[in-house]
Amino acid sequence: MKMKPSVYLYNETNDEVELYLGEFSTIQGLVLFDLESEFRLISFGATCYKNFDWVTEKELPEFSSIREIVSFLKKESDISIVDFESELPGLGSFSTHDDGECHFKLKSKHSALSILQQVAPEKYRDMLINQLLNNQKFYITCDNSGNVRKFGCFDDYLSKNT
Repeated sequence: MKMKPSVYLYNETNDEVELYLGEFSTIQGLVLFDLESEFRLISFGATCYKNFDWVTEKELPEFSSIREIVSFLKKESDISIVDFESELPGLGSFSTHDDGECHFKLKSKHSALSILQQVAPEKYRDMLINQLLNNQKFYITCDNSGNVRKFGCFDDYLSKNT
């Protein structure tokens, strides 16, 4: 069964489209892109890697494509990512927090919609994407019955979902 995010946020600005996917891992977010896309790791913080209590991007090998970083993360499956920030030249940026909050800043609306097409539940895909486009800056959930809830800020979402 394909995993879906627990919460979504969509926001267009003059020069980028912001997309947030809650309870979605770093690997899940990365594989939404073409694996051959160019990749630059900007910052990285994690525990449980080799003999390090805390590891940063300085202790990691260099990665030039999304495929390389995904392969590394799958191989090092015990690594506990706390912060992950990357640049995807030509596409935008991708970051995660606590290996469960994916944050995209994309250069095109088309890229953001392509990601949403991949992650939204198939049965409610069009409705959910429409809700996101028409309720920018709101955190939105969609349950297994297609019921949509909107939250004005992340703290509101957390207070009603924990």
